[in-house]
Amino acid sequence: MPNGYDRNWIRLCAAIDGFRSRYNRWPTRVRLFPGTLSDLKEHVFTAQSFQKIEEHIEFIPADASIVAEDDLGGQCDYGDEGFPPTEPDIDARTWLGVVPDRPVPDWDL
Repeated sequence: MPNGYDRNWIRLCAAIDGFRSRYNRWPTRVRLFPGTLSDLKEHVFTAQSFQKIEEHIEFIPADASIVAEDDLGGQCDYGDEGFPPTEPDIDARTWLGVVPDRPVPDWDL
């Protein structure tokens, strides 16, 4: 289980990769705990990079771990499934076109 400052980014990518591996399409939204969403926005990505992510995915604060889903009923729950057993043809990092770009916090050094 990832535990660094970018842990929620790694978990988000795992949920999206799992969705892509399972359905061979991209999710349209991700449900996640409000604190997880805040962490991504405030500690992992600059506003510009986060906006780039939101061009691909709608984030829905919910009482859920990171769940990638779409309107066709596809779903991949990182909290239940963890990392996907197979790699997708295109990974989430490539599809989203971003990498964490906030400075690593002192507490993670």
